[in-house]
This record gives sequence, structure tokens and C-alpha cells, in this order.
Amino acid sequence: MGALMRATDWSKTRLGPVENWPSSLKTMLGVVLGSRFPMMIWWGSELLQLYNDAYRPILRHKHPASLAQPGAQCWAEVWDEAGPLVRSIQEGRPATWMEDWQLFISSDEMAEETYFTSSYSPVRGDDGSVAGVLNTVQETTVKVQSERQIRMLHDLARRVADAKSEHEACLIAVDVLAANALDLPFVLVYGMDQSAQSATLVASHGWKQIDGQPVAAQVPINDQANTQDWPFAAVMQSAQEVTVDNLSARFGPMPMGRWNARTEQAIVLPLYGTGQAAPSAFFVAGISPHRKLDERYRAFFLATADQVANAMVKARALEEEKLRAEALAEIDRAKTAFFSNVSHEFRTPLTLILGSIEDTLARHKPLGGDELDMVHRNGIRLLRLVNSLLDFTRIEAGRLPLSFVPTDLSRSTSELASAFDSLVEQADMRLIIHCPPLPEPVYVDPAQWEKIVLNLVSNAFKFTLKGEIEVSLHWHGTYAQLRVRDTGVGIPAHELPYIFDRFHRVEHSQGRSFEGSGLGLAMVQDLVNLHGGTVHAASVEGEGTTFFVAVPAGTAHLPADRIVQTPVAATRPTSASALVLEAAQWSASSHRSGIPAAPPSGRAIDSKMDRQAVSAAGRILLADDNRDMREYLLRLLRPFWEVEAVGDGRTALASALHHPPDLILSDVMMPGLDGFALLRALRAESRTSTIPVILLSARAGEEAMLEGLDYGADDYLAKPFTTQELIARVRTHLTMAATRNALNEELVRANRELEAFSHSVAHDLRTPLNSIDGFTSILLMQQGETLDIEARRLLEDVLQAAKGMRQMIDDLLTLARVGRAELRRDTVDLSDLTRKVIDVLQRQEPGRRIQFKLMPGLTTEGDPGLLRTALDNLIGNAWKYSSKRQESVIEFGATKANGEVAYYVRDNGAGFDMKYAHKLFAAFQRLHSEKEFPGTGIGLATVHRIISRHGGRIWADAAEGQGATFYFTLP
Repeated sequence: MGALMRATDWSKTRLGPVENWPSSLKTMLGVVLGSRFPMMIWWGSELLQLYNDAYRPILRHKHPASLAQPGAQCWAEVWDEAGPLVRSIQEGRPATWMEDWQLFISSDEMAEETYFTSSYSPVRGDDGSVAGVLNTVQETTVKVQSERQIRMLHDLARRVADAKSEHEACLIAVDVLAANALDLPFVLVYGMDQSAQSATLVASHGWKQIDGQPVAAQVPINDQANTQDWPFAAVMQSAQEVTVDNLSARFGPMPMGRWNARTEQAIVLPLYGTGQAAPSAFFVAGISPHRKLDERYRAFFLATADQVANAMVKARALEEEKLRAEALAEIDRAKTAFFSNVSHEFRTPLTLILGSIEDTLARHKPLGGDELDMVHRNGIRLLRLVNSLLDFTRIEAGRLPLSFVPTDLSRSTSELASAFDSLVEQADMRLIIHCPPLPEPVYVDPAQWEKIVLNLVSNAFKFTLKGEIEVSLHWHGTYAQLRVRDTGVGIPAHELPYIFDRFHRVEHSQGRSFEGSGLGLAMVQDLVNLHGGTVHAASVEGEGTTFFVAVPAGTAHLPADRIVQTPVAATRPTSASALVLEAAQWSASSHRSGIPAAPPSGRAIDSKMDRQAVSAAGRILLADDNRDMREYLLRLLRPFWEVEAVGDGRTALASALHHPPDLILSDVMMPGLDGFALLRALRAESRTSTIPVILLSARAGEEAMLEGLDYGADDYLAKPFTTQELIARVRTHLTMAATRNALNEELVRANRELEAFSHSVAHDLRTPLNSIDGFTSILLMQQGETLDIEARRLLEDVLQAAKGMRQMIDDLLTLARVGRAELRRDTVDLSDLTRKVIDVLQRQEPGRRIQFKLMPGLTTEGDPGLLRTALDNLIGNAWKYSSKRQESVIEFGATKANGEVAYYVRDNGAGFDMKYAHKLFAAFQRLHSEKEFPGTGIGLATVHRIISRHGGRIWADAAEGQGATFYFTLP
């Protein structure tokens, strides 16, 4: 533009030769041409236009004819709106500001929909009067249109979610789209017929009829070009959208739109179902006569069509739900058969494995006997789980072999419960067995009664850490009742209805172990039901639980073909040893917080991996409630690193806080504090927040891994895993942690240097400022009376500018210091701090009439120095922005907001428009002019940083001319 202006013969324009231009115009034009922000000057009574390069895109095709052209001529199509604003500035009224101003400007033979954020300010001539108007403007068309379209797409996704059918989804979608007439003058949705030879109108808006003819209800689809209908055949062939021009020639005169223009273009898009190669429907939308079909507009149509297609797919899925439910039922039946077969197949190799190990251990203690003991214990446990799974699938399929025989239930129950005698005694608890003789035998299946009793007693032992377990049996005339009572952790009331559900576990329950299939109590319930009985539980959290099992007397409730009349004497339990052995592992887990040093494993490990592992030195904290797993991991890790092993999450947390390790290896499922809760607690503490954590879990698959990583774990390892994989991951994270710590130390050093630099720069800036301030003050004192009014005013402006610069430096240093200062946590009396701030302000302006309302006794936890800085700024702002009131009112108090305490500072001052609230807490953002209310624009940014560092939130509520209220929370 500078080059163009230099090449212009201005003597032939209304502005005349450049040498005759006022100096104020030349000065202002230099500012405009040097700016990269869109700016234009309207000069003189005709408002002749001069502008910079950044303004040229706003003019569209009007440039270069618009140079030195009168504003009313250049902007004739919008002058009814813009003209009065410009004239008001010429007449001496205050500057104006318009945000997201809608204007339809001429562009390429259309009235283009545009939006601008614009200001109009006076430009003084050489004589001091208003000689011109400065227009600074930013086009916001893209922002406004994008926000409008995003709101529409959001409403569309929300509304169609409730559609029950495909047709209803189309109707709802079109109803939502109808609200956006600026982007979608009309909308039609056609569904493909079964024959794929035609498409039928499903829903429409904005086009009832054209020239008296209704919109086509059915459109044939063929390969021949048809200029009288929508080109659905072309859309199917190209598999992409097709633009249709000159709608009036195809369908007759189009209706006049809201802004006096006819829609002459439309876009036709295919709608696809899930996995379909051909479209199942078509989306037809009018193209606004006020917008060009550019890539952004085209992308909007594509996104809208995708949303409509997704809505139709989801609705269609609901209609198909019944068929899917029937298919799932068949799959469930197949699943039951599969588990039954797999369980049978597991039993054979397990029997061979256990038999061989037992023979070897019985003959002699072989080399590596400890490892064989561990294999044997876990083999028995696996066999028991397989048997439980087999029983479960048999019960579910109704194929569990049962034989109900008359049984001495008292003796049988006593024998079964006494299997836990020594184990309970070792755990420093008491086992009470009270089973007096019953008046008659009870018909039960002995093998299944054994499972009922053993599951309930082992469950009681698992969740009882001290006190006693009581097993009793009583006769109630028509039924015998088994009662298993414990003094354990109890069951929360909200969990009690679900304890017999399959695979249900009580979350965060404190027990001896978190291991288990989640089938035990569900199987107990199923077995009791097969006996014609009932089972229920009563519990008080923290006091204990009692299970009641009622078995009816006689045989009337039992299937006749399953009753065996020969009495069966009580026998030694056949599966008690497996349950007792497993329970013994829980006992060891819950009473041992650490494990002594284990000898190095005899397992051969690759020498290269050995050297790499040793090179990544560090200390590891291992947490797992399974004793065998802890010993196994110790044997793997101790040859390379120092390892501390603990049996539960609480002990692991205490150890990590007392002596932070270099890495934590934790099981996910542990009693008391599980792996996820441990991870959250570690991340909440500054000393342990950066320690790498690897989670171990029996849950495999991508979903389980992502869940672990979402909780903040550095890595996730699913069981079973190989030795090489475990050691490689541990070594990698230890190496990364060492590197990260070194980088953190370097960052701390760099921050110290930056802090020193900022203070040095501040000092260097203050020195010349002090000189400017001092010498200007001396000049005013010594020569002030000899200077004219204008000279004195200019010197006073220099003093004021120096003061503002000094304040800016102080505020910037405060903002930087807030981000670096170490955060203290003390008890702070906010009411007292506020009173001190007010005292300082009153001493500075003793004559100010102001009313303070201060709520006493408001205390919190936080950093006293930083909170004083925050209140200095908030109370200072209230003081400043209420200064033009005859009587100012400032309040400080507290209220409830969303269930938390929110402190507030309220004034009756200038306030502000809430649409600018998002700018409040950014540095250098001001909502009032410098002349009206001086300031640096940094204070609220400093307050925001202080509140954020305390973990709180800050927001504001205000209205122009009615004051403002700032709220903040301090957790």
C-alpha cells in the first residue's frame, strides 16, 4: 500500500497534493501503513479512505478503486448500519466498539455473510478538532460461523441419541438442522428403497413446494442423466458428494430467503450404514446464497451428513436388538458347553502334573525343592479353581450329578469346619464349633454340602483379621440352619444385595488377600437352592458378617429320582486340604510385611541382559499380597537390584513415603489398598509423584492395560510374563527415571539462572527510570513556573509514564515470583489479611468515602504471603473500579458454590460485560481504557496463578455499571 500510495497522483484525487496534507494526516497514515493489524483512516467530511495492506482482504474486490473513495460510496450496501457510527465519531461522540458485527457486503456478485470486530476512534487534525475516523477491524467470520456450526452438531448428536427408529432419527435430525437457516436454507433426506431403483423422501424442511409443486416424494435412480430430479445415480457412481447448480432451471423459481436472495445451489451427499459399500440414503442441503462453497463450508456439509448417517445407524441398531439378544442367548449356551469341555480337558494335565510332583516330593527332597513346593501349592489351587468352574458350568446347564442321602449333618459339619482349626489358631484367633445332634438325618448331597461349608468358613477366615469365627448348626422343626459368624471387616450395606452375584467383589475391602474367582458365594447360593434351601447374610461394616443357610427337613422338596435312602456316615473332607492350603497363603500374606533375602535364582539369565540390568542401578519396592509371587519376583530381581518386598498396599505406601524407592512394582488387586489406590496416593505426594510405577495384574488385554495407564501407571504387565520381559521393563524405567532426574536438576539450575536474569534486568530498567523520574521532578520544581501549561503537562505525562513503567516491572516480577515461590501450607486468617489491605488503601486515600462489609473469622490453609498478594490485587481492583461512585461499597465474605466454600470480593463499581469474562485472567488484558482506570493488566493474572497453585478456582460475575464479584476457592 505504501508503494501504491507513492505511485498515486494525489493532485487528481479529492485529497489533493500530498504537500498540502495536514501533518496530523501524514503522521497517522504513517502509523497505519506501519501496522500489521487491519486499519483504515476515513478523512474529511467525505470520509475518504486510506488503509494498509492488512485491510485489503476486507475490501474484497473493491480494492484498488476503494483508495481515496468516499466511505458511503465504497460501502453503499452496509452504509445504513456503518454510516451513523462513523458520523457519531465525527460529531465528537466517544469511540465505539462492535464485536462479531454481522454485515452482508458485496463480493463476487453476492451479498456475502461476514462478521467483524471493529472499533471507530476519532483522529484529531492540526487544529485539534476531529478531522477523521480511525477504523481498526478484525474479521471474525470464520470464528462465528464455526461456533454456530459446532453448536448445531452438538445439539444434533444430543437430540438424535433418543431416537427409537431410523425414521424418527431422520425427523429429529431435520428438526435440529432447521434451526440453522444461515448455513442450511433447506434440508431433504431420501431413503433408498429395497429395490435400489428409487429413493423416497423421509424428512424435509425449508422446501414445501416450488412454484406450486411439492418436493418430489420419490426420485428414480438410474444411470441416465436426469436434469429434472436429484442426481442420486451420479452420487452412487462417484461415492462422493455432488453439487447441483441453477436450481431454478431444474425445479422452477426458488423461494426468496430471509435476506432477499434465492438459493440456487444444493449439495447431495451419500449416507452409508455400517460396513456398507453402497449408500442407504441421501442427504440434500441447500447452499447459502451468501456463502461461497469453499473447503470449510464443504467440510461442514460432510460433518453434518456423517452425524445424520450415524444417527440412522444407531437407530437401526436398536431395531435389530431383539435379533441380537436371541443370538447372544445361543452364544451363552455354547459358552456353557465350552467351559464345561475346557474344564474337563484342564483336569487331565493338572492331574498328571500334580501326581508327578507329589511322587517326587514324597521320595526325596530334590534340588530346587522349594520351587517344587511352590509349583505344587499353586497346582492344587489351579485344580480347585478348575473344579469350581466345572461345577459352576454344570449347575448353569442343569447337569450337576446330585444324590440326596440322609446325613448326620451335625457330625459332617463339625468335621468340615475343624479342618481350619490349626490355621485359625496360628492366626491368633478362635474357632468355635457348636453343632449339637439333630433329631433326624437331613437329606443333602455330601460332596456339595462340603463345598457349602468350606466356602463359607474359608470366606470368613479371609475377611477376619482378629477375633473369632463361629460355625453352628441348629434345628428349627421344619429345617436345619447352618450359621457361620465372624468378627471380620463386614460388608457395606450398599454391597450386601450383590454378594451372591457371580464374579462380584466388594471394592476396597480389607481382607487377607484380594485373590479369588468371584464364584464362591454364587456357587454356595446355587448349591443351597438345589437342596431346596435358602441362604442370606447379615452384616455390620467393621463388626462382622453372619451367613445363614436353611436346609428343609424331609424329601418332599427334592426330586424323587435323586433320593438315596441308604444313610451316609460322615467322612473326612476330600477338598478341605486345597482350601486350607490356599487360606494358609493368605495368612502368610497378611502377617508378613517383608521377605528376607532370597538366594539368587538358579535360573540362567542371558549375560548381555545381566550386564544391562546391573548398569541401571536402583532400589525397587515390590508390593504383592501373594507370598509365592513375592518370593518368585524376589528371586528374579535381587541378583540385579536392591529390592524391598511388602504384602499390601498400605505398607507399600508407608515405605515409599519414608524412604522413596527408584521404582515401584505393584500388584493391582491387593487387600485394603489396591494397586490403583496406591498409585493415586503416590501421585498425590510431591516426594513420590514422579517415581515410576509398574502395575502387575492377572487381567490381560488392551482394555485392562489402558485402564492401568489411565490411573497414571508408567507401565502395565499382564500375568503370566517372562523373566526377560519383566527385567527389561524394570531396567528401562529405572534408566528413564535416572535420565529424568538429571534433566530436572538441569531445569532447576536453568530456572535459578532465569530468576537471577529477571532481577538483573529489572534493576537495569529501574536505574534509567529513576533518573527520568528524578530529573523530571527537579525540572518541574525548579523551572515549573517559567514553563507554559503545555510543557508542564508534558513533563507530568513523563512522570506518570515512568510511574506506570515502574509499576509494570513490579507486577511482572510478582507474577514470575508467584510461579516460582515454594508453596507453604499454614492456617491463614483471610478476614485479618483483608482488614490489613483495607487499612493500607485508606491511608493512601484518607478522604475517600467508602463502606466496607467484612465477614469475620474466615480461615483457610494456604501460603500467607501469596494469599496477601492475591487479596492486594482483588481488594485493590474493587477500590479502583468503584472510585467513581459517590459512596463505594466493598464486601469480602464466603458462600457455598457447588458443595464447596467460595470466598468473594464484591464491589458496586464499573463492572463489565460478561461476554468478555474469558479475558479477565490473561496477562495484559484490560476491559476498560487506561484513561478511565489506570493499571498494568497483570494483577488478575497474578491472582489466577496464586489460586491455581493452591489447587483452587477463580471466576467472576458482573454487569456493566452494576459492579463485579470475584469468587475463588481454596481446597
